[in-house]
Parts: sequence; structure tokens; C-alpha cells
Amino acid sequence: MQNTHESSPKASILSEKLILGFKWVIFGVILVILYQTLQQKEIGIRFLITELRKVSIQEYIYQIISVILLLFVNWGCEAKKWQILIKRIETITFTDAYQSVLVGLSLGFITPANLGDYAGKILRLNSQKRLEGIGYIILGNGVQFYVALLFGAVSYLQLFTKKVESMDKVIFIFLLFLIGLGIFVYLKRFNLIKYVSKFRIFHKYQNHLNALNSFDSSEFQSVFFWAILRYLTFSLQFVLVLQIFRINMLLVDLLAVSCLVFLFKTIIPSVNFVSDLGVRELSAMHFFKIYSVNMDSVITATFALWLLNILLPVLVGAGLFLKLSISARKI
Repeated sequence: MQNTHESSPKASILSEKLILGFKWVIFGVILVILYQTLQQKEIGIRFLITELRKVSIQEYIYQIISVILLLFVNWGCEAKKWQILIKRIETITFTDAYQSVLVGLSLGFITPANLGDYAGKILRLNSQKRLEGIGYIILGNGVQFYVALLFGAVSYLQLFTKKVESMDKVIFIFLLFLIGLGIFVYLKRFNLIKYVSKFRIFHKYQNHLNALNSFDSSEFQSVFFWAILRYLTFSLQFVLVLQIFRINMLLVDLLAVSCLVFLFKTIIPSVNFVSDLGVRELSAMHFFKIYSVNMDSVITATFALWLLNILLPVLVGAGLFLKLSISARKI
């Protein structure tokens, strides 16, 4: 009995050291991948420095301040959305939700298909039902995806007043189909979940399905509101950054093209899972070529927005991950 009591504290200390070592390894991986990503974008950094030297701080001071403030609003909307989504499992503060989002962003940055985002969010939960949180994360991502489809479809209508390719018309029709499908799934969600639950292959996902099934209309509308607000926030950010880099276009055209860039970033999986820069750049080039603008400035603006909206929060999230209290039962 004496050996048992003596070995238990030692096992606990060993477990804590392993977890601490694990967190430092993940922190190191995040920094290494960030460094490698920036190395791959060395030309983009040079363009950014060159373009920034041309920017008049006094002329664009309000736009610059707004872009920085909208960074906090952007991830604040995502945090509020997560706080609402998870309340059936655990009541968390807005601060905890914000930190969870940033930790999830950091872990998602180094994993394929953004899988680390799931781990980052649920690791901060104390409830024994934390795995059900995956279902709510899927729901939140689905709502944000649907919002991108809606604004993308509206933006295509604006683009049709300009010269567009036949492929764009095909994509627009496909968007309308997906939007209609989303409405059908929402209206019939309870019947669909009940039907899917009958198949054995989905039995191990029953907890996630139950999470989706328990969400009522008022909660869904609240999540939808914050998803729209977040979408408008980072779209406005992109417009302001484009203006700072002297992309002179009508505001409605800037908004439309910005929404289309985010649409393609949303629906096209990035080949390189550590960065969605390639998708952003290619989609920006595809749509901005319709207008007589400086493409170097466009690409630089997309890169600058990535640095602000992704790189900086990833660094903060990595630091928060180190401070995260992870017990053996959580992992």
C-alpha cells in the first residue's frame, strides 16, 4: 500500500511533464511552420515592404486604425458564435471563448483540413461531454460556409454587369443549388438526422448528431447573425486594405470582388494545408483582372490581410496554448 501511495504522485508529476513537453513541441511546430510559410512568401514580403513605403500614413490613418480594430471584432464574432454553440454542454465566458478560438486557429494552422481547430476548442472545455462539442463546431462551420455562399451568389450578380466567363455562370448556378439545398436541410434537419441515425456507420457519430438535433431555431438564428456579422467584418477589412494599397474601384465592386475571393477561399481546399494564401491570390487575380488595377497591389493586399488576420492571431493562440491547462483525462 505504501508503494502505491508513493508511486501515485510520481506518476502524476511524470504525466504533467509529458503534457508540458507535448505543449512545447506543438508550440515549436507552429513557429517552424510559420517561419517556413513566410520563407515561401519572401517575394510577397518584399512587395509588401515596397508598397507600404508608398502608403501615406496620414492619408489612410482612419482606414489603418479601422483595419486593426476590425481584427479584434472578426475573431470576437467567432468567439461569440462559439460561446452560443457550446452553451448546451458548458457555460463559458466570452474571454474563454475568445481564447479557445485563437488556440483552435493555431492548431488548425498546422493540421490538414483545419482539424486542429476542433482540438483547440474542445480542450478548453471541462465537461465530460466535450466530444459532443465537435458536432457544434461542425454546425458553426456549416453556418459560416452557408453565409459565404449567400454573399458569393449576390456578388456574382454584381459581377454579371461586367465581363464574365461562362465558367462563372456555371459556378453561380451551382451556388444557387447549394443555397437551396441548405434551406432544405435546415427545414428537414430533424427528419434527416433521424433517418441518418438508422445506419450503423453513423452510430459512432451519434453524440455529434444529437448535438445538431438539439439546436433550436432561436439559437440557430443567433449563430447565423454572428456569422453574418463576422463575414461583413473581414470583407470590410479587405476593402479597406485594398483602398490603402490604392486599388481605385467603386465601393460596390470592391465589396463584390472581396466576397468572391472569400467564397473561393471557402469552397476550394488549399493544396498546402499550412496556408490558404495560394487560393486567396489565385481567386483575387481571377476576379480583379476584369478591372484595370495593379495586380501586384492586389496580391500584396491579400498577403497583408493574411498577415494581420491569420499570422498574428496564430502567434497569440500559440502562446495561449502553452498556458492552457491540459489534464491527462482531456487528452
